[in-house]
Amino acid sequence: MPRNLPRPIDKDTNLITPKLVRKPSIEMPTPLKIAIIGAGPAGLTCGLALARRGIDITIVEKGGNHLEAATYNPSRSYTIDITGHGKKAADHVGATKRFDQALIRFCGLKYALPAWTNLAPTKTITEAYPGQGWTGSRGDICRVLQAELSQVNSPNTRLLFSTEAHLIDPRKGTLLLESSDNRISHEETFDMIIGCDGGGSVTRSSLQQFDPLFSVSSMDLGNHSIMLHLDQNLDELNPEYLYVHAVRPVAAVTGAINGPNGPKDPRWFCQLGFSGSRSFSSADEAKKFLQETQPLLLRYASPERITEFSQRDCIATGKSKRCSSLVSGRVVLLGDAGAPVPPIGQGVNAAMESAMVLDQCLALAQEQGFEPEAIVARAQDHFLARWTPEADALREIALTVDLSKSYTSKRLLLAGVLGYSGVANAKKEELSYQEAWTKFRSWERRLRYSPLRWLIPG
Repeated sequence: MPRNLPRPIDKDTNLITPKLVRKPSIEMPTPLKIAIIGAGPAGLTCGLALARRGIDITIVEKGGNHLEAATYNPSRSYTIDITGHGKKAADHVGATKRFDQALIRFCGLKYALPAWTNLAPTKTITEAYPGQGWTGSRGDICRVLQAELSQVNSPNTRLLFSTEAHLIDPRKGTLLLESSDNRISHEETFDMIIGCDGGGSVTRSSLQQFDPLFSVSSMDLGNHSIMLHLDQNLDELNPEYLYVHAVRPVAAVTGAINGPNGPKDPRWFCQLGFSGSRSFSSADEAKKFLQETQPLLLRYASPERITEFSQRDCIATGKSKRCSSLVSGRVVLLGDAGAPVPPIGQGVNAAMESAMVLDQCLALAQEQGFEPEAIVARAQDHFLARWTPEADALREIALTVDLSKSYTSKRLLLAGVLGYSGVANAKKEELSYQEAWTKFRSWERRLRYSPLRWLIPG
């Protein structure tokens, strides 16, 4: 995978002037008909932005209605923080107040000291988060965005749940919509199709079949994870913070999400990450593994939860993909559909921001007064210029968290102490992903000529 990033956009160009960064307006000079595939954070953020401007949108989701789904899934739930980049997107679509009401406030990180291994939970280093932020599960975030969308008084908005979308012709914008409930299907044509169907995107795979110039390269760090549900001694933990344990040999991030009764009834989960897949033949084997790698977790997880942990599937989390383009025909790929990266706390934030950027680019193209086809083409050009460098920079930051490398924990600790951490700086609203990555690389180049150069990988 190439390591060189595209040249950053000149901030003097009209692509990133304050004129582009504006609240959506209700006025729509030229009608557009847009389909959004996937009702995850990217799809709902994009749908909310476009609906506020009166654009005709259809959101297609193969799963069920988020507002009717279970509050959390003990097998898959994990804590996601919405900070900097995601907060900008929440502001843009007018959902900040609802995030405040419906999610747990995020106040920062608590890094574990070595004393954690001696069951001393109070011995942590706190890194306060200076901005506004929230934590929740993916389902929590989707419920907030869908609830906000339901309040937009737009007759031109459709949400089709339990429905699959299949690309028929990306150049013409034709989709086959198929209901999974009664298997009724029909074709529709749209001015633009926005793929927001996640890391395993069917839309992305379909483009590889239709467009000979569209290709996807992959990289796999070999990182995996298993969720551990925590259920005892939780009064020792503050739900407004994420707890970061040692990075190697086993990484662990502990955080809270909404329980059945909302933010005041949190449920705690720890995502344990490691290099290579793991499985356990018994609860005793899983307990031994935790005792050797993250013993403090035994304080917070009952025997029943450890048994559940031993039976869960190990999920691959180290996969990264890079598309030759985020655009093909009338199709645009957002979030993990276009640029999936190993998790570093920015997947949902980047997905929401990419939706915001596309909305801004569409608004700019509409203001220039073209017909739908020309508007779409121009918006796609703007989006590629603005978001491709950001997606590439985020990928590079994510690839620094390689759990198979012995230097990873030292590298991340050094970066955190000296204030140039790409992972930490990626959370900041005032820094683009390009700027966060540039700061990280600049510091490491300086350190290469210092006594600390032994911590820097070649």
